[in-house]
Amino acid sequence: MSGLSIALRCAVGALAIATLAALAGCSPTSSAPPSAAPTKTTAAGKPTPTPTPTPTFAALKYTCSTILPPATLAVFKSKKSDGFTLQSDYLERMQNIGSNLVSFSTYGGILCQWSYPDSSSNVDYAFSAITDEQVKTQQQTLTSTGYVGAEKDHGMLFANTDTADYPDEYLFIDGYWFQASSDAVMQLLVDNVFVIPN
Repeated sequence: MSGLSIALRCAVGALAIATLAALAGCSPTSSAPPSAAPTKTTAAGKPTPTPTPTPTFAALKYTCSTILPPATLAVFKSKKSDGFTLQSDYLERMQNIGSNLVSFSTYGGILCQWSYPDSSSNVDYAFSAITDEQVKTQQQTLTSTGYVGAEKDHGMLFANTDTADYPDEYLFIDGYWFQASSDAVMQLLVDNVFVIPN
């Protein structure tokens, strides 16, 4: 075999090895667009955060029982054997002393009290619809008697500054108002009457 043939075979062999090496280094998607495309796909695949729905006030025809969360109502009822009951004469007693709480009944709402026979550890609350003019009157009355108003729970909350005497609160929202004998009681009402939209 001549030197030329050997050289030619070596050159062809080298060319074949170089071609195989080049093909092995290519990916199946070597004809794909530049690397910017995968970045777009990755960005598009990121989950979009779902905004937390804002709870809305459910204006229903509440009773002294339904305005409370079911779990709270169950606890109250479990204390009946100890004498802790819903007081049927609460409105009458408030009328006798000339309490402004009677307005809840006057406006077509509810006025409620759970208590022991000796009137210790009362849980009082009230709810009714209220007109804009009535809101103005009631808020002026509260302010003149030492209550301080501030935005809270999607409405305007008026809290008694004399918490040692009677730490009650009033909440005005969307044409309705609430009264509760303490901040904890008010929070129970708010948690029950605000719903998260589907």
